[in-house]
Amino acid sequence: MNKQFSADLLLLLYAVIMGVTSVVLKIATQELAVFNFIALRFLLAFLVSFIIFRKRCGGIFSKDARKHVLIVGVVTYLAHVTCTGGISMTPVSVAGFLTSLQTIAIPIIAFLFMHRRFERKTLLCITGAFISICLITIGNHMEYGTGMWICLASSALAGLQILLVERYLAMGDDPVALTVGPLAVMALCGILTALPISGIRLPSTASGWLCIVWTGIISTAFATYIQAYAQRYTSAVHTGIIFASIPVFTLIGGKLVFHEYFSSRAWIGTALLLFCIVVMECNAGRQADARMQVEKRV
Repeated sequence: MNKQFSADLLLLLYAVIMGVTSVVLKIATQELAVFNFIALRFLLAFLVSFIIFRKRCGGIFSKDARKHVLIVGVVTYLAHVTCTGGISMTPVSVAGFLTSLQTIAIPIIAFLFMHRRFERKTLLCITGAFISICLITIGNHMEYGTGMWICLASSALAGLQILLVERYLAMGDDPVALTVGPLAVMALCGILTALPISGIRLPSTASGWLCIVWTGIISTAFATYIQAYAQRYTSAVHTGIIFASIPVFTLIGGKLVFHEYFSSRAWIGTALLLFCIVVMECNAGRQADARMQVEKRV
């Protein structure tokens, strides 16, 4: 089993975890204030990660690593905040598909800020993705307009985070430093935000504690390390291909737990969105893999 295939399997596991997490976040925001929940989640994630990787945390304090850790931590925190807020105002199934647009955001951000080219096919897929959003949200889902925009902001921030991790790993940063360090930044941001807004209170129910444990340990500490480790052996756009499966797991969870209804128009939009993501990312993935092979030969 080569490293590329192993990395793809780890990223698929990440996709399953994040799909389930969308359902968990919906439950959590029904029991806890958003910023209170976020603070507890990231604090637990940091403590668990630090205990596990404490002997390898020295790399966090180098000059370059400190700057990278701070940038990744702030961007990831904003991505999680907008994701949690968007899910609290939007059906889980709709939020899952909107946040999957991080795979569309990756080549756009790379083109605008990293001068990476993309073909006309990408532009057509982006147009198709916009049409699919209209189909998913129009009509019965129009009242979720604010949540829709928050979810889209989350997808853009998540795409930026993936590109930043790819760039810093290519510069030689340790995956552990890009796991524990950003979690410390996220925990601090969460606490500083929660204290003046909602305060910090522990969950009073078993389901509340389960949400904190799942999101803190599994979908934050464990999943963050999976992403940082796996992206050493694959590209950001290739990662986007696998992450396109996240909304599928989210949709399954939303239907099983919340019995959410999707209109026929929304199903058409969903199919179009997945088609655009897969077509665009398969094309981008081949280009990225070719570029990586050239870089290895050089």
